[in-house]
Amino acid sequence: IIIQIREENEPLGAPLLAHPRYYCLEHKCYVILGGLGGFGLELADWLTLRGAKNLVLTSRTGIRTGYQQSRVELWRSYGVDVRIVTVNDTLKHEDCESILKFAEDRAPVDAIFNLAVVLKDCIFQNQSPQTFEDSFKSKAWMTKKMDELSR
Repeated sequence: IIIQIREENEPLGAPLLAHPRYYCLEHKCYVILGGLGGFGLELADWLTLRGAKNLVLTSRTGIRTGYQQSRVELWRSYGVDVRIVTVNDTLKHEDCESILKFAEDRAPVDAIFNLAVVLKDCIFQNQSPQTFEDSFKSKAWMTKKMDELSR
């Protein structure tokens, strides 16, 4: 027995309510430059909760704290392949190339997040061209290089 199928006066093209959400592909790799900093760890966690199974995190120093180690171990317990790349000078073209090659050897790179930072804090009056350039390079130059190399 069919009671009612649909209201005849309802338009067929009614919009569906949907919440947009970012999903990661498990067969892709996600690179986080500066991935062991506070924001990098949170981003890595966010990516794993959205399906990322291959993470490459870069750092100048590697894992230094128990918190960093515990986060990496937690993601690995989820089945995530987490690799840490220690690079002293990501301003070199060769270092950017090697990071991308390392990531591509694991899985095709789907996204690169640049969270690397060099802190040279000082008030504007005390800022010199050199202190500005030191801070600026890690973001601008590295983003430009990674963009060029990943295309």
